[in-house]
Amino acid sequence: MSTLTLDQVIGAFEAAGMRATRPRRAMAAQIVTWGAADQEFSSEDLWHAVQEQAPWVGRATAYRTVQILQDFGFLDRVTFADGTERYHVISAGEHHHHLTCETCHRVVEVEACIAPEAFAAVAQASGFAISGHRVEIFGRCPTCQAAS
Repeated sequence: MSTLTLDQVIGAFEAAGMRATRPRRAMAAQIVTWGAADQEFSSEDLWHAVQEQAPWVGRATAYRTVQILQDFGFLDRVTFADGTERYHVISAGEHHHHLTCETCHRVVEVEACIAPEAFAAVAQASGFAISGHRVEIFGRCPTCQAAS
């Protein structure tokens, strides 16, 4: 469950020099609601949900807003093996990884991580200045294994 608030999102827009327009406010409110319910969503889900209250909001605006909120660190993206993407709300600085079922698309957050020494070795060997990472593990969940 996320503790993200509408004021935090609006504040982030303003701090970045962006206007907190009516469409952005409507989308931010929906995302905060989903975050409180620990519900994942797609950009398309967001657009459809906001259409009920704000039919003037365009699809492209929903996709751009999701990208902006991901850039702000409020959303985490899970990319499935078939290329579809879903998002969920995270707290700033939160660090976790995902197990993703390839059958039912269930996502489980896990606290498994790669040792910092491994990143240091990769950085030294590649010359990269590593700023972050993402670990996504794919497989079949216990429910889907039992069903087959």
